[in-house]
Amino acid sequence: MRTRQSWVASASVLQTPAAVRPFVVVNPLARRASSAVAEVVGQCYRMGIDAPRSVATTREEPGSQQARQAIEAGADVVVVIGGDGTVRQVARELAGTGIRLGIVALGSGNVLAYNLGLTGLDLRTKVSIALSGPSTDLDLGWARLQTVDGRELNEPFLTMAGIGRDAETVARTDLKAKVRIGAAAYALQGVRQATRPALPMQIKVDDQPERSIVSWSVLAGLIREAPGGLVVYPQARSDDGLMEVLEVPIRHWLQWLPVAAKGVIKPDMEVAALRYRRAERLRVRPADPAPVQLDGDVVTRVTSLRAWIQPRGLRVHLPARDEGA
Repeated sequence: MRTRQSWVASASVLQTPAAVRPFVVVNPLARRASSAVAEVVGQCYRMGIDAPRSVATTREEPGSQQARQAIEAGADVVVVIGGDGTVRQVARELAGTGIRLGIVALGSGNVLAYNLGLTGLDLRTKVSIALSGPSTDLDLGWARLQTVDGRELNEPFLTMAGIGRDAETVARTDLKAKVRIGAAAYALQGVRQATRPALPMQIKVDDQPERSIVSWSVLAGLIREAPGGLVVYPQARSDDGLMEVLEVPIRHWLQWLPVAAKGVIKPDMEVAALRYRRAERLRVRPADPAPVQLDGDVVTRVTSLRAWIQPRGLRVHLPARDEGA
């Protein structure tokens, strides 16, 4: 039976050195954040190493600046206490450095952690894995966005990038609902957005000719499932240098029924309203400015999205094979 961790190639798993120099980046708004920091300090004490420096994120500095501090301090593992957004910001700086990323998943979605088998664990186990679990090198996605006001942004993603109604769904999901019911909040908002019309776009995949499409969203995925077991990208792998591009050319709400059946019941079922292909590069240009979401973080009024993969660009701690959920 395929497990969530099976999309991580076992051949790439590396052993973590016994001695570590950790640095903690914590989102203070995460649930049980202070308890997690205390657990990190306690486990470091039991490992015979100094208590790590702990730096909190802020609205203005959501993780990248803190990760740079970790690099400057000589850390060899950065423990992130928070959710997908905090992990994404730290990954921006750790990419290509060989510095290991440990994740204590305490956010509202935790999509990456779910796919890595890092959810459904007690806090002590999460911290133990984040500090000293075996590691593997995962692909990292990058998106270059152009916006109406002339900005050009280079943004990383570890789970998915989406342009169109998917990003609208993320943007409109209520923060209080995310805190209260977690990933289910996105699903509820998605039901509300499902009847919104598809959007005209231009899409180019790898070296294929650019095409005109009408799609509810275009997404590029690096992970297989959403929390709850919903299979979104059936062929996604973590370390093959490819993304799974998904077009959703839905024109009527009834077309969502087989989509739901595929995601929940039969992932290998063919559904006309879902068009998949594996790719190294993707370019999308919406007819009108549209939002983009990257691991749940939204950029509005985007006129162009280019996405590509940095193969095995990020070293991440995983549970041992018998520890994962």
